[in-house]
Amino acid sequence: MTIYHPVGTCKMGPDSDNDAVVDPRLRVYGVAGLRVIDASIMPTIPSGNTNAPAIMVGEKGADLIKEDWLDGYRGF
Repeated sequence: MTIYHPVGTCKMGPDSDNDAVVDPRLRVYGVAGLRVIDASIMPTIPSGNTNAPAIMVGEKGADLIKEDWLDGYRGF
């Protein structure tokens, strides 16, 4: 039962997994410069409201982008 908060539509996994959409740094496989940073990367529906976990994913995604930017990665 989703309780109207579906998650998990963009599987995270290694590039050897044909079902994986994003890598551990939230970059979309095969599309340079694109990341998925929302609740869709969550593997299961949280037992509570999805707001706090979605914020956490956003904060982590922002940190990953800053790290890549400072390291000189452009992704294009």
